[in-house]
Amino acid sequence: MQITKSLIQSCANQNRAAQKELYLLLLPYLRAVATRYLKDTSYTKDVLQESFVKLFNNIKKYDPNKAPLKNWAARMVINTSINYNDRVSIDNTEELIIEIHETPTTEVVDLSDSELMCLLKQMPSGYFEVFNLSVIDGYSHKEISLVLGIAEALSRKKLSRAKSWIQNAYAKSCLNQQK
Repeated sequence: MQITKSLIQSCANQNRAAQKELYLLLLPYLRAVATRYLKDTSYTKDVLQESFVKLFNNIKKYDPNKAPLKNWAARMVINTSINYNDRVSIDNTEELIIEIHETPTTEVVDLSDSELMCLLKQMPSGYFEVFNLSVIDGYSHKEISLVLGIAEALSRKKLSRAKSWIQNAYAKSCLNQQK
């Protein structure tokens, strides 16, 4: 199965079988996107449901000349995930406190993908979102500013702080694993 123009058109015409087929095609990829962006992955199903409702309500507006459907749908999931993080966040103005430390250079600690994701999910929300958009998905600071509704300069600042936070957290992880 693959995403075709006729499948997209059938979805735009409210064909339930076509919508189910598109849903099944996109679900694994979009689940991975949502999981990567959500601070609390227990909301993944909620975000996906909301995203698919948006997708099927707006599929008539989809322009295949601008981006593949998969990318268009992923943008919806990213925006929905970011909005969900804001809605369920208790304190959205967490301030980064950078401790002065020496990064251990004697041993390198290999983190598994799941350990790395766990580490990233501990990052303050504002930094986490900018880091994901910039480093993982390759958005420019201009695009990030539009998605998050912040200034480009603030996007750069948050990315810099996110990188510092990761270095600090990684250093602590190394120290804990050496003990």
